Amino acid sequence: MMSDSQRFPHDHSSRLVDVSNLSVNYGQTTALEGASFHLCPREFVAIIGPNGAGKSTLLKAMLGLVAFRGTVQFAQNLQPKPTEQIAYVPQARALDWAFPLTVWDVVMMARVRQIGWLRRASQVDREIVIHALERADLMDLRTRSIHDLSGGQRQRALLARMMAREAKLLFLDEPFHGVDTPTQNRILELLEAERQAGKGILMVTHDLEAARNWCSHILLVNQTVIASGKPEKVYTPENIARTFSRGAS
Repeated sequence: MMSDSQRFPHDHSSRLVDVSNLSVNYGQTTALEGASFHLCPREFVAIIGPNGAGKSTLLKAMLGLVAFRGTVQFAQNLQPKPTEQIAYVPQARALDWAFPLTVWDVVMMARVRQIGWLRRASQVDREIVIHALERADLMDLRTRSIHDLSGGQRQRALLARMMAREAKLLFLDEPFHGVDTPTQNRILELLEAERQAGKGILMVTHDLEAARNWCSHILLVNQTVIASGKPEKVYTPENIARTFSRGAS
């Protein structure tokens, strides 16, 4: 159980989501055990830890994509279907980029919940998609097949889809994988703008320095939450050692 000093400093009424004692097993293997933290509006939280530490599993459990024990409690203003208020950017390398879609198609997929299946997009939906493409610097590539994009362009397409969703919670799993430094900086600028607009952001990353410079909070994870809070409080030699040592808990 985490102490009050480890928790993010907000009262319960302002939280978007509370995670308490969350545990996940894959067969006989424990991926995550007793993880507790919460997320508030205007918090940009980096989830950091070694490979196999349970970082992606944490996001998937919160999305309901894997079975878990414990509780994930969303705020009342995200009910009755909280996952409709979450925009999820999975790892790009896990997606099938050979599927015959254009950049426009990918971003417009974010509007399906509002449009409904087999219905035409409204002018409002089209304007939202155009704005997202412009912010991601992809308007010139909107008719290009996603198969023909570079790694950085694909990541920006996923980010544009996320922004077009207009969700209150943004979950990103390793958005910097396979992108160059200018693209990474552009992604961080866009996420900071989303944070300032009141969104809550959870981002899995291996980039400790980017997290220190851009994120409001850090979540150190290795099969459980080792520490959480502002970067200057969390980035201690002891916490880093516990996070990146084998068998940390």
